[in-house]
Amino acid sequence: MVKYLGAIIIIIVVASGIQMGAGLDRAMDALSLLFVIGVAVGHALGAKDGENKITRFGDGCVRGGWLGFLVGVGLIAGTDFAAQMDFSMIMPAMAVALLAPLYGYFFKIVTMQLE
Repeated sequence: MVKYLGAIIIIIVVASGIQMGAGLDRAMDALSLLFVIGVAVGHALGAKDGENKITRFGDGCVRGGWLGFLVGVGLIAGTDFAAQMDFSMIMPAMAVALLAPLYGYFFKIVTMQLE
């Protein structure tokens, strides 16, 4: 029961911090979320006998977050905006790319509570 309370407290603290900072709408990106969860599910399905699937899912979230970030930065670097150094277009795209590691570490810390 205490582990669920810990997970709920973590979710409330993170959501409150985001809401007070810029608003939850700025921290939502469906593609980043799907990317992280997709890698995590694939990682969890690869668990060997005796391995905890929740632990594997959490580890996969972190890996998926960093892979999503690298894909995002690679896509940003290939645009005309990056070639022209137009930071008014690059920075919003970079903010979205940074959401993937945020999601990955958020899910990892929640899964650590549920192990």
